[in-house]
Amino acid sequence: MTVDDIDTLAVLGAGTMGHGIAEVAALSGYDVRLRDINEELVQDGYDQIDWSLEKMADREYITEAEADAARGRIEPVVPVEDAVTGADVVIEAVPEDIDIKEDVYREVDEYAPEHAIYATNTSSLSITDLSELTERPGQFCGMHFFNPPVRMDLVEVIRGAHTDDETLETIEALAEALGKTPVRVRKDSPGFIVNRILIPMLNEAAWLVENDVGTIEEVDATATENLGLPMGAFELSDQIGNDVTLHILEYLQSIVGDAYDPAPLLEAAVNEERLGRKTDEGFYDYDDGGADYEDADTRAEVEHRLLAVMANETATLLDNDVATPDAIDQAMGLGAGFPDGPVALSEDVGLEALVETLDAAHEETGAERYVAAEYLRTAADSGGFDA
Repeated sequence: MTVDDIDTLAVLGAGTMGHGIAEVAALSGYDVRLRDINEELVQDGYDQIDWSLEKMADREYITEAEADAARGRIEPVVPVEDAVTGADVVIEAVPEDIDIKEDVYREVDEYAPEHAIYATNTSSLSITDLSELTERPGQFCGMHFFNPPVRMDLVEVIRGAHTDDETLETIEALAEALGKTPVRVRKDSPGFIVNRILIPMLNEAAWLVENDVGTIEEVDATATENLGLPMGAFELSDQIGNDVTLHILEYLQSIVGDAYDPAPLLEAAVNEERLGRKTDEGFYDYDDGGADYEDADTRAEVEHRLLAVMANETATLLDNDVATPDAIDQAMGLGAGFPDGPVALSEDVGLEALVETLDAAHEETGAERYVAAEYLRTAADSGGFDA
């Protein structure tokens, strides 16, 4: 099957990501079945789409006719059979619980046509493991949208161990047809590209404050002023949701090891339900003006540690052939707003200096997260990641 054969998408899950993906698809001219487990959830998702389309029409991003046409292409349903019968692509966006996903795929297998491709929007779970829950692992891949899907340009397209080339190429072409930029993740690797680099950096920011290297405001001022990031690390974690940051870290820790040990500062925020913008309080109080670090001092040690951790994760991805240097920088630019990606940033500072930063931090703390990857050491000796 090629992208030209795709007319109908089934989107399973009408939550934040699911209804956003359905809206993008409908605006791009596809018929969409939006499914969730009961009428209330499906209707809530559809109502969110309706509100978003109305806002875009009011702001003249689209016309009223385009908004009405998009609404008319979306069919809210509850039975899985109604959602996937006749669908060309099934995009799964249900909660990040493998038992829930297994139940969903069991039903999807029963009713989806043989040619249908399955694409999961998981942000962290193994594409290979999920594909093995189905009867068609070759027609299964990751299609990781970023929040909110209507605005965010990036889609990580992830190959599982069983994904065939035609599936990957078709889903990349579909992402382009939806007006998005696909970035290929060559191998199924925990966190894929963006989360594998970004989330450890956010965790390192929390460790820096935990260990009195800098304050929250100083870390965020350094991230924006010295590294050029669009917002500070703590402000970004609040935006993502501190519970989401912690969940991804815990998953990485369970799969990869204690290099992803969450900082107590992050755990405390989640335990105290300071989840960020969605609860009006996280590392900053959004009922009292929100993030404010314009007048904070920047710190060279904070800059070097944040960048060293990102460089180490980048080296691991390159060593395992998960993505190319250009793909990594493109993904971080589109998915996390980095003006310069971690490859460019690291090489600009100098990989040798970053290895020295990691070695010094490891000697001081003994923490596994500061063990420099051999690939990073080799790249430092040879003059860069591309050398």
